[in-house]
Amino acid sequence: MTEVRPALSHPASGAHATVPGVRPLTAGEAGHLDRARAHLRASGADLSDTAAVGVLLHSARTRWAATPGTPVPAAMVMALGVGVGDLVVSRVPGARWALRTAGEAPTPAVVSASGDDAALPLADVAGRWRTGCTPQWVAEYVTAASAHLSSGLPDVPSPRSRGTESVTTPSRATYRTPADLPHPPSPAVQDIALGVLDQALEVALAPGGPVTPFAVVDGSPVQGHDPRRFGGDSAQALQAARAWVRTTGATRAAVAWFGRLPGDDADPASVGRRAVLVEASDVGAPSLVVAHRYSAPTSEGTGRSRPARPLGQPLVLGQGAPLL
Repeated sequence: MTEVRPALSHPASGAHATVPGVRPLTAGEAGHLDRARAHLRASGADLSDTAAVGVLLHSARTRWAATPGTPVPAAMVMALGVGVGDLVVSRVPGARWALRTAGEAPTPAVVSASGDDAALPLADVAGRWRTGCTPQWVAEYVTAASAHLSSGLPDVPSPRSRGTESVTTPSRATYRTPADLPHPPSPAVQDIALGVLDQALEVALAPGGPVTPFAVVDGSPVQGHDPRRFGGDSAQALQAARAWVRTTGATRAAVAWFGRLPGDDADPASVGRRAVLVEASDVGAPSLVVAHRYSAPTSEGTGRSRPARPLGQPLVLGQGAPLL
């Protein structure tokens, strides 16, 4: 299936300035998204809840896949993409829908307040419809896109969670070091973030390791430094980890989870590529989000297997709201 994109019309002026490669939606294009929202509301799902939208996407795709030869329900796929994008917009101050004109074909995108950063939920949901996804994928996507679109905000955004998936940066380079961030984290936060990242990578590389979210706190009057793991549904476990660190009275904290990095799902060469991600912050200070890619174990088809292994170096993804 090709990516679901609405019909395009002439450029329109709007209240928001945009960078080259991104323009405001026309009235017709905005109406097209509204019709998709109405289609999605007919499902009866709570469209403000990432878990509910995730279950809706997973169940709808599972039913479709169970009947080979059934045409792709393009209207439903697009509606789900719009619903996922709306979840991102609701979590990032200043974020909005726009038309991304860069790339192979124009497509609606959710852009940051500055217009410099964009997420492509319609294309990403269409891609997941092709490959399949877990019920947790929507929550992971929304958290990743929210973190990415918030990374350039001059002020600390309101609390939200983070995860993984296809996010694009039309005009800004990746941060090389924590010092390049708009709000450079303290050395102590950098230490805990990288230390927990190493722990998470060790877990990911160990055969049969418990790849579930975990949290570590420092300076707590009631908790030590041992990692605390959170099982069950991965999205809910990540939320539980974030909620737990806020109860510890710690000076700083880090939360780790496992997934994929922005853009990897759109890259055919990234099959089998995974990532560990960590967010850390001092009390009341913007967080630091870092990651490290690794390859999943593979079978070479001759009875031999290739173990998981780290790929490249740690990456600085951005920052967001304080954990504490």
